[in-house]
Amino acid sequence: MTTATALTGRVVEFCRLLREQDLPVSPGASLDAARSLELVDVADAPAFHAALRANLTTSVDQYRAFNAAFAAYWGDLFLDAPETVEIPDLQPTIDGPPRPPEVVYALLPVELEGVSGDGESILPGGDRTANEVDLLTHKDFADFTPDDVVRARRIIRKLTPALATVPSRRYRPSPSGGHVDLRRTVRSAQRSGGEVVHIEQRRRKLRKLRVVALCDVSGSMDIYSHWLLQFLYALQNEAGAVRTFVFSTRVHDVTALLKRKRYEDAVAAISGTVDTWSGGTTIGACLGEFNVRWAGGLLSPRTVLIIASDGWERGDPERLAREMAVLSRRVYCVIWLNPLKGRAGYEPLAAGMSVALPYVDTFLPANSLASLERLQRTLARMG
Repeated sequence: MTTATALTGRVVEFCRLLREQDLPVSPGASLDAARSLELVDVADAPAFHAALRANLTTSVDQYRAFNAAFAAYWGDLFLDAPETVEIPDLQPTIDGPPRPPEVVYALLPVELEGVSGDGESILPGGDRTANEVDLLTHKDFADFTPDDVVRARRIIRKLTPALATVPSRRYRPSPSGGHVDLRRTVRSAQRSGGEVVHIEQRRRKLRKLRVVALCDVSGSMDIYSHWLLQFLYALQNEAGAVRTFVFSTRVHDVTALLKRKRYEDAVAAISGTVDTWSGGTTIGACLGEFNVRWAGGLLSPRTVLIIASDGWERGDPERLAREMAVLSRRVYCVIWLNPLKGRAGYEPLAAGMSVALPYVDTFLPANSLASLERLQRTLARMG
């Protein structure tokens, strides 16, 4: 067993520890962290710490929890270090960036839990190898086995909770916000003769993600639409302000159906209600129906519109272009998810896709867990 393989196993186990501390570490971030260590000298303490933290945290607020977990987990690998190893907080300071202590770290090989049938080292605390995690994340949904389906659903459920608590740029008063509210502090001091008696604080508001999603459930999207609905089901139950529609030759509002406790029950209800599932598709006509019946009450300059379709249009492409123009003017942005975009050599040559693209702000693949993670990161930035 090589030291590199052992190190990968330890990184994956460390990521599990971070999740137990309520840090939202996705499978993609775990892989990025392991790969980043190939680019640094693992005996360089600051570089090793910084590489992991850059990939496994998303805000300064998470640094303290990360540093505590880092010290607890990696402390046994420090040679010639004090009994109590202090990992620097690395918070920005007025005097400039902090300098971590100059301590030499050395990594020791760690015995993992065994070897798989293919000769892969099994990661500590689990039954999957690092290669299996990587393959599952990037594997096309069309190639999933029943075992892959079970694991993938667990991963999808972990993708959406962070979207329900996206911090806004705006602030609100808070007794323990961590940010000094200078304006309110000065105003309060005026009531006490100019003397600062109490320092007012504030914290960032939480943005409510406004999403309207239209998912193509025609025959050509049959494999992928189930996974996209699984993501939307999790998103709707976490973020709340999400409306979900499915379409092929007609549009159906399935928001209420996706509120079932179990996803399997929700899909069964949708299949029983939507009589055009796995049929043909007329995207332009469906978008026109949506514009007439729902767009006026749902869409606004703060709405993120998601359209999931492979772009195969059996109707009039010119009508599709007109309806897309109307939608793009009403919303904050349009995200188009196309499973075919995840395939090597794909070009949007289909008539429907080519006329819709000029009105699309973000064009993303939707054929794997990695693509759904990318969608999650895109939505988190928009909030």
